[in-house]
Amino acid sequence: MIKDVMVRLDGGSGDDARLAAATQIAEIFQSHITGLFFNVVPDEFSGANVNQAARAPDAGDAVETLLFQRLTRLHQPTNLRRFDVAGVLDIAETALPVVRTADTFVALRPNDRLNEPEELIRDLLFGTGRHLFLVPDDWIGFTPLDNIVVAWNGSRESARALAESLPFLHQASKVGVLVVEREHQNKNDNLKANDAILHLRHHGINAVKYRAFGKEDETADVLIAECRSLGASLLVMGSYGHSQLHDLLPGSTTSRILRRSPVPLLIAH
Repeated sequence: MIKDVMVRLDGGSGDDARLAAATQIAEIFQSHITGLFFNVVPDEFSGANVNQAARAPDAGDAVETLLFQRLTRLHQPTNLRRFDVAGVLDIAETALPVVRTADTFVALRPNDRLNEPEELIRDLLFGTGRHLFLVPDDWIGFTPLDNIVVAWNGSRESARALAESLPFLHQASKVGVLVVEREHQNKNDNLKANDAILHLRHHGINAVKYRAFGKEDETADVLIAECRSLGASLLVMGSYGHSQLHDLLPGSTTSRILRRSPVPLLIAH
């Protein structure tokens, strides 16, 4: 079950989408929401303006008060944790041990803007051992998470994502396991995902198999197109590739899905 929902909050416009997703998950599972506020305090000894460093705690106090008020207006039990960090790069290091104790971590998917530092998403994906629940910037959370597509390639990462997604799959009315096949198949490729389907049915989840076709460098585009075609409300996938570096290289399947998924993304490594 999903009982501990953690969500990064910064007082900006991105909090609307983050809180919409966290609230929706908490309503489904009757969960506790913990907001994580990382207040970046410039290091006055590393060349930062002294006056700016002196004002930073006051600015952080104002944001903390705003976030506390937003959380207390929710209908779920909540709390807010504040961490003063020296810079953006310190956020991930501070967040890692905390997020490892959560059932899910909600954030915006990376979008080449400052709303969600890519380094944070990368480090949490590869370092927490838990899944991330990433939403588009404009997510409002009103779409039921009842039509879930699981991207399956038989890898360890896809197995991790499948296991992490079971609470969500149990709540869905429609679950599909999607395999992206290549032009030249061997005799075992046609059986791919059959064991995953059987596993889900042992869990009482009546999953069906979807097949799509595309070259290896087209996988992200195929997954996105299939999600749209199937009307998916959530995409579950493991990080593609064989290393942290490969998975998030520009143009890689994982990187492209993170930046372009039109629906919320549950991703694990």
